[in-house]
Amino acid sequence: MPAECIRHLMTEAVLSIDVHEPITEVMRLFASYPVHHLPVVDGRQVKGMLSSADMLKLEGFVAKAGAKATASFLNERFKIAMLMRQPVIKAQLGDSIEDAASRMVTHAIHSLPVVDEDDHLVGIVTTTDIMHALLHGIGLKRATDTSGALHKPTELEMRGALEAAESAVLDGTDGHAVAAVLLYLRQRNERLEELRRNVARYLHGGAGDSQLHARLVKDINWLGEAGRERELMI
Repeated sequence: MPAECIRHLMTEAVLSIDVHEPITEVMRLFASYPVHHLPVVDGRQVKGMLSSADMLKLEGFVAKAGAKATASFLNERFKIAMLMRQPVIKAQLGDSIEDAASRMVTHAIHSLPVVDEDDHLVGIVTTTDIMHALLHGIGLKRATDTSGALHKPTELEMRGALEAAESAVLDGTDGHAVAAVLLYLRQRNERLEELRRNVARYLHGGAGDSQLHARLVKDINWLGEAGRERELMI
């Protein structure tokens, strides 16, 4: 199985909760462990997903209820099935990192429970895991020549090619749109480099920066659109 598979990226010691547990146990787990996503299971089957954001509804209720919000009071009024998200968007062990990232963007979610061939929970992968992988070049496809070796143009070659492309577009001599595609790829590469820098900032202490988070969400959505464009080009 290639190293780009989710199997080699996921967290295997995944914390989960049974759907029949009291809601106060969910609160305890989120308070006790550094996790933001909690698969809900019935046996080993994944039935839903809870996130720390989902618990904000409960926290708002607790704040309003005040002294009345005892454990028994909360457990009587709230059930895990009421708060968990369904249907569950999952990943398989053999899925690629690219597939998992695309699924997260499509469904606007930040984690995927990973299941085996029996649909049993075996791990979890999050957007942070995907970002770490991309920062280290894992999961990115690279173009190769017929021998399989990468060819990296020199700085002089790249500058000359870009200048020629700009001239061809301006002169109207770019009959097959080769120059236009090259210029588009340069712009896209600059955007990807900006995304890489922002991801690095996010992972090194910028998680609380709401503007940076919003920028990353926007760029990840753009990356999903760019991926669909690439599929048309290949």
